[in-house]
Amino acid sequence: MGNPSNQRLIAIATVVSIALLGCIGYLLYNKVNQDKLIKQQSAELISTEKLQASLEKEYYQALADLEEMRGTNEELNALIDTQKGELKSQKERISTLLKSAKDLEIAKEEINKMKVSAEKYLVEITRLRDENTTLSATNVQLSSEKKMLSEEVAVRTQENEELSAARVTLTSEKESLEQEKTMLMKKVNIASVIKVQGFDVTGYKLKGSGKESDTKRAKTIDGLKICFSALENAIVSPGTERFYVRIINPLGETMASDGMGSGILRNPNTGEEVRYTQYRDVDYNNVESNVCINWQPEMPFNPGQYTVEVYNKGFLVGMSTVNLK
Repeated sequence: MGNPSNQRLIAIATVVSIALLGCIGYLLYNKVNQDKLIKQQSAELISTEKLQASLEKEYYQALADLEEMRGTNEELNALIDTQKGELKSQKERISTLLKSAKDLEIAKEEINKMKVSAEKYLVEITRLRDENTTLSATNVQLSSEKKMLSEEVAVRTQENEELSAARVTLTSEKESLEQEKTMLMKKVNIASVIKVQGFDVTGYKLKGSGKESDTKRAKTIDGLKICFSALENAIVSPGTERFYVRIINPLGETMASDGMGSGILRNPNTGEEVRYTQYRDVDYNNVESNVCINWQPEMPFNPGQYTVEVYNKGFLVGMSTVNLK
């Protein structure tokens, strides 16, 4: 019969060892995937915007990975907190460099140094794993102490009470970690938003031939043609992207018709609902793309200023105005 306290230590050491091995495996797997992505993108990072997008992605992904490795081992948690602090300092330094075009090459080097910092942390985790392996070797010695089990009944009862209290604490910590992880994912989503610029908003009247004739006279136009450029975003995977257009008339009202594709979108961070006029799906391939939408409602246009807003993934990414006489 063994010493319950020692058995508990062994049990904890075994659990920590398994958890560390799993975490290390995940970190190694994730690191390999990140290295491939960074090598692929390094040749394309030729502008400040691309470097900033890469920095945001690496930083927030590293934070999320570190939080997933957090457990009950105090030394491991301390290393995680230290690494998060170092990553934050490095990110702030790189962001400062990105403000000056002459420092872009230095910024690239600093991003690589941030990866090296994560690798140093992996060495520390390996050290902890080795220490726990040593603890596991004491199992042989503990087997000779089983005869003391009967004398430890009272101690075991107290330990069970402590474990119950620890379980409550772990549940609370897990909830906090889930909330922080959700916040980090929201920041990643914001970084993947595709911004727009280069607006061209014109009124048009349809001729008998079906062709459009530009005009700015409110009483004579049949619709508005809205064109803009969707900019590059290095961290967005190629595929279909949806852009929502909201047209606000001079009275501050959103021009909308459910039968013509109008609807409601929701801001993923605030939950705010926004009425939109129309949307357009675009085949996005990480290059600047021109997007046009014709809004031809069965309703008159009044003279005055019209505001055009464009949203992507629920976020406002650009706006423009046009005046009709």
